[in-house]
Amino acid sequence: MPGIGAFYGGMLHPLLVLPHLLALTVFGLMLGQGGIRAMRFAYPPYLLALAIGLFVAGFEVQPALPYEETLLVLATLCGLVVAARRTPPAIALAVFAAVLALLVGMDSGVADMDRRKTFGALLGCWLGAVLLLIVVAGVAEMAQRAWQQVAVRVVGSWTAASALLVLALALRPVA
Repeated sequence: MPGIGAFYGGMLHPLLVLPHLLALTVFGLMLGQGGIRAMRFAYPPYLLALAIGLFVAGFEVQPALPYEETLLVLATLCGLVVAARRTPPAIALAVFAAVLALLVGMDSGVADMDRRKTFGALLGCWLGAVLLLIVVAGVAEMAQRAWQQVAVRVVGSWTAASALLVLALALRPVA
């Protein structure tokens, strides 16, 4: 984003790329529904895998994988889990967190910047993705009243529907 600098542009990146935003938001809701125990298992692999993914993205030697489509599929699955109010086992949360973070990191590459700006942008992206997940999970975890829990489930189902719509648009045949 021109004018705000590499670090702040990187920090806003997870909020401005729709597949990243959908996947991180709904995964945060899923963690929040699972409570502190779920967060303890998911945060360490998430933090490490995000750093690894961003490190790989910084070298611009990425394989041509469908990152965004995969993130949309993961967002749909998380949204369905949130809507059903089911918490996966701890090991599944840890693996899911690592896969999601690795995909977000590897899809967050920057181009045409010197090393210092690239590092700043990737560090900002790491911080933005971490803060987004922590805030969403914290809000979902604090939802104790019945109507708040229903609201979290509704947001999860809407996110799943939104991810499916964006996925359908991404996979449509180009005429």
